[in-house]
Order: sequence, then structure tokens, then C-alpha cells
Amino acid sequence: MKKTLKTLAVVAACALATSCATVVTPISATSNPVGSKRGVSKSTLYLGGLWSSQGETNGIDAAAKQAGITKISHVDSYMKHYFLGVIIKQTIKVYGE
Repeated sequence: MKKTLKTLAVVAACALATSCATVVTPISATSNPVGSKRGVSKSTLYLGGLWSSQGETNGIDAAAKQAGITKISHVDSYMKHYFLGVIIKQTIKVYGE
């Protein structure tokens, strides 16, 4: 019985340590041309998004300002989940002129 519990604990620990998924989502698009500029804004979310390392500084506005974009073409969101969604790394990419 103890050996079975140890085996299950090791399997569960390995599953938590190796589980990750990347989700790419297009957020929005406009009729503006694609342009040559790309702005990036990153943050880390903890406990499934209840708490963020960047607060409200991560977003479309921050990414656009970082690249000097005034006419947004489209926006993509990249989210990488670690440890069954306990830690989420989010990247917002804004494209335009």
C-alpha cells in the first residue's frame, strides 16, 4: 500500500511539473494596414489569474506605447500555463504604425 501511494505521489508530482500548454488568441483586428512596428507587453499571473506580477501595466495600451504605435492593426495574446494553470505567463503583441 505504501509503495502504491509513493508511486502515485511521484506520478502526480511529475504531472504537475511537466504540464504546460500555450494558447494563442487573436484579440482584435482593424482595417489599418499591418505596419512595421510591434509592441510587446508581458506579465505573470499566479493562482489562475487572481494575482499578477505586473498589475494593470500589461495590456494593449502598454504594448502600443512601448513601440510608439498610434494606429493598431491587430492584437495577439499568448498565454503559457504551468503547473495546471497555477502560473500563467501572458504576452500581448500589438502590430501597427
